[in-house]
Amino acid sequence: MSELQRKQIRLPQPYYVGFRAYFVTMCTKGRKRLFTIPGVVENLLAILGEQSGRFAFEVHAYCFMPDYCYLLLAGRTAQANLSEMIRGFKGCSAKSLRQFGIFDAWQKGFYEHILRSGEDCASAMAYIFENPLRAGLAKDIYAWPYSGSFVLEWREFQPPVAKFVPPYKAAERRDGRGSREEQPR
Repeated sequence: MSELQRKQIRLPQPYYVGFRAYFVTMCTKGRKRLFTIPGVVENLLAILGEQSGRFAFEVHAYCFMPDYCYLLLAGRTAQANLSEMIRGFKGCSAKSLRQFGIFDAWQKGFYEHILRSGEDCASAMAYIFENPLRAGLAKDIYAWPYSGSFVLEWREFQPPVAKFVPPYKAAERRDGRGSREEQPR
């Protein structure tokens, strides 16, 4: 494979349509710490609400870290299309972020993990909400101002005993490479 070719990481399109739940990671371009600028995350949350409604997704959990965000999304209809939802969110947010002097905000693409029947949605939510703790940015999951849910009162959320680990983290641990929790690859 040529150095200029990107590795194809997507499953066939039907896997991204319908009543499925997805753990999504989106990074800023060049890992710039854009989500520390006052007003930026609030702006992005408004757009996330608009776009998730437009594309028939529920936002079960979100966490905006300084240079990336995690989302736990669930399709509400048979036509809910993850690729279109992410494209819509990134496109609208990129346009809106220009008012903050931010251009070229997003890294190309996104990482997703389709939650399978044996994976607990509550565990994936806990992983998202606990991210600021692992990064040393908050003392408890409720102290981070850029985490939440559009479908439940998340401050009443009680993390389950079962732990969720995104596949890329599990691979790093298996390979003995370790990981930096605050920076997904």
